[in-house]
Amino acid sequence: MVSCIVIDDDQNIVDLFCELLSIIKVDVLARGYDGRDAVKLYEKHVPDIVFTDLQMPAYDGLYAVENIKEKYPDAKIIMVTGDINATESELLESLNVHVIDKPFDIHTIKQTVTDVFLDEDRKSSIKIQYMFKEDDSVYSCVVTYEQYKNLKILPIIQECKIIGPEQNNLESYTESMQKALDLACKNNTTNIRKLSEIVG
Repeated sequence: MVSCIVIDDDQNIVDLFCELLSIIKVDVLARGYDGRDAVKLYEKHVPDIVFTDLQMPAYDGLYAVENIKEKYPDAKIIMVTGDINATESELLESLNVHVIDKPFDIHTIKQTVTDVFLDEDRKSSIKIQYMFKEDDSVYSCVVTYEQYKNLKILPIIQECKIIGPEQNNLESYTESMQKALDLACKNNTTNIRKLSEIVG
């Protein structure tokens, strides 16, 4: 069972969030109410995930993120916030912190927990589907998580989503896909189309 700590200065939000986590079988080891609590509770329990609010008096969520990541760079942290700009934070992105927007729902929480663990092994292979902006066809291919992230942000890509994990060994394929992605960055999509299959 995945373990976590939950940090928010609003007791009601902590209670509600913990209730939702219990439904999706995430074990809450401890609760805290500011960024300093987060750091202390992380050191005490070393949970699989930290859920923390961003804006809290005195010691905020960024305090928690920076101090936990400084000592434990592989810590998995999910920021739960009503701040619409948080998803664009370069600091959070650079520290690999996922964001859940308030108001939250159980499906978003479950998906974000899944995403956090997908991030854990960026070299594992995943099957994706994507569309180019100028093409109605839906393509599918197998990539590493890092390649998926790079493809998704290309201006020529309209949509890109993970279909699921892929069990095949990628060693002989990864290098070719990387070259294809490098060319796609220069708007040359010939190779990536060859490495993909049209599925719709």
